[in-house]
Amino acid sequence: MSGNGRNRGHRRNNHNNHNSNQTLSSVAREATSDLADDSPTMLMFQGMHHKLTNRQDRNERLVKCSRDVTIESKRIIFLLHSIVKKESLTKKIEEAKERIQKLINGPIKAITLELENSPAYLHSRAVTAGYQEYIEARTLLSLMEKKEIITYPEVLQELTYTTTSEEGTVKTLVALVPQLDYMLGLADLSGELMRRAINSISSGDSEDCFFACQAVRELYAGFLGLFNVGKEIARKQPTTRANVSKVEYAVYALRVRGGEAPPSLLLGAAGAGEWDRHAHSDDEGFY
Repeated sequence: MSGNGRNRGHRRNNHNNHNSNQTLSSVAREATSDLADDSPTMLMFQGMHHKLTNRQDRNERLVKCSRDVTIESKRIIFLLHSIVKKESLTKKIEEAKERIQKLINGPIKAITLELENSPAYLHSRAVTAGYQEYIEARTLLSLMEKKEIITYPEVLQELTYTTTSEEGTVKTLVALVPQLDYMLGLADLSGELMRRAINSISSGDSEDCFFACQAVRELYAGFLGLFNVGKEIARKQPTTRANVSKVEYAVYALRVRGGEAPPSLLLGAAGAGEWDRHAHSDDEGFY
């Protein structure tokens, strides 16, 4: 091979090595180093950076508010389960209503204001856990207070706010609670009704146990009539069916052996001991 051929091969190898050492970030750095700060390309990317940063900050704020809603809703549910005697029913319900109202005027309103000028679907995963837990607490409260489940339009009516802008314009905002979150909250309600029925046996309140049994049955029957509602609701149905069975066993034990056995034995016949030994939070939380 001549000397010129060897030189051409050497130059080709150097060129290939130079290309292999380049990365996407180095190429982008070289391209942007020649651009002015006020060039259209730089301004476009700066605008994208600003939008993405604002969206991430908003999402973090929504996650915090949703966590606050979830924690307080669980505490309200525990408060309602602490009602043992009918004498304390009115006092506990009034306390629960006050705490629900603080939730509405606090973190739930903050979520509504955050989503005022932003597409709600972009942040649905950040707030769905809080909405589901709130619906669970709110429906349990309505059942214990009025013996009926609060409807979806009534929930939205409670979560309607009136605000005044800096220009003096009055606006009406409604919390964008998806219907799916309402349905998922109802699915979780079956577990709370099952606990309420078991607790009512120990306190000797047979009427409350029978009412909880009928409510769980109607809930499960309503879910059976739904088709193509999504995997989230379908995933909760086995737990709902298990809750129906547990309440039915409790009512059976109360009917058959209520006059001849103490509450502790009735709870054993109803399968409450088996329920306590296993994890019983399958119907809770966000998947």
